[in-house]
Amino acid sequence: MSRYGWLSVVAARSAAVLAAVLALTACGTGGADSPDGRPDRWTVSASDPGTGLYEQCLEDPLVEESYVSADYPASHLGISLAGAATDEDAQRVAECLRQALPSAKVSVMGPQTGS
Repeated sequence: MSRYGWLSVVAARSAAVLAAVLALTACGTGGADSPDGRPDRWTVSASDPGTGLYEQCLEDPLVEESYVSADYPASHLGISLAGAATDEDAQRVAECLRQALPSAKVSVMGPQTGS
């Protein structure tokens, strides 16, 4: 192997790992959509959450899963609520995020809000 040949091996492996992480992240965005394209459960997201402390918001009993983008500081935070969650539950989690991350743009989407 040439002096810099290991760089191409590392780059190829890094690309494969990144593709796998992105595929898994896409799978974990709150379950399947309904046949009409609307989400089947409530989700709460925050754009540009930065480095704020929001862990207490994830402790809500109806938070099923959460993910944060891999960049630093994070550019996106997503939270999927359990199937039994209501608009009121989603708004409660959203308000928690608004309090914890005042500079982030927090949005709520659910079965009645469209895609």
